[in-house]
Amino acid sequence: MASGILIEGGRALMVYHERLGVWLYPGGHVEQGETPSEAVVREFREETGLVVEPVGTTLGISGDGVVEEPLPFAILRETVRYPHETHIHYDLVFLVRRLGGSLNNGMWISEAELDGLKTHTNVRQVLRRAFSAVR
Repeated sequence: MASGILIEGGRALMVYHERLGVWLYPGGHVEQGETPSEAVVREFREETGLVVEPVGTTLGISGDGVVEEPLPFAILRETVRYPHETHIHYDLVFLVRRLGGSLNNGMWISEAELDGLKTHTNVRQVLRRAFSAVR
């Protein structure tokens, strides 16, 4: 899994996950042949219409055949429970910035609105830390 948190003007962009019945930051499965960074860009475009890029710490590592990518903001092992299926996701959560596109799906929420949002506890925790990190 690769997910992205976009915060603009003190609000984070969330999308409604129909199958789980909760609001989440955009993201999804990493497809064969793509990196987690590429997956978050693709998922964001598919789910919201926005073009983003991951941002994060880099360590200045280079060399022949080496491409350093931003570190995820968080890495979470999540147990996902559907009515007839349970499985484990490793979610690499990136902070992202908007490059373009046009928003066609999603809801902007402020940090003050997190407690009333129908979502998972860990999503609230990650979002609170993300709001702090971008101040």
